[in-house]
Amino acid sequence: METEAQFNSKEQSADRLATASFVMGIISIVSVLCCCPFVFSAIGIVLALLSKGASDALRPRAKTGLILSIAGLVISFVLTIFTIVFPIVMYKTNPEFRKNINNAMEESLQQDEELFRQIYGDDVYEQMQQIIKEDSL
Repeated sequence: METEAQFNSKEQSADRLATASFVMGIISIVSVLCCCPFVFSAIGIVLALLSKGASDALRPRAKTGLILSIAGLVISFVLTIFTIVFPIVMYKTNPEFRKNINNAMEESLQQDEELFRQIYGDDVYEQMQQIIKEDSL
């Protein structure tokens, strides 16, 4: 049989886990746009489930932490997919967007070539041809 002290200790542990889950849920929602919400969401979900222990139901704070953590996970997943898919769709369907991307890449390449010339004193293509000739010997 469990003593009252052991029961109180388990209750306090469960309350701490529920509070930690709640905090992780809040952090996951707040961090959606700035850092790693997936990590905070996962920790919040695990802590909420661990706070249940042997009892039949989650504590209210653990439920709130679980809901916030799942919401943070879903929001960050949707934003991640949108961030990956949107530019691809825009590039394939919008000629103006494709033109702007290509121009930006050309400008970046020219800046890189100019920097290479300043550092090494040669053109990038001349250096590449020399490397190819040396490798073929």
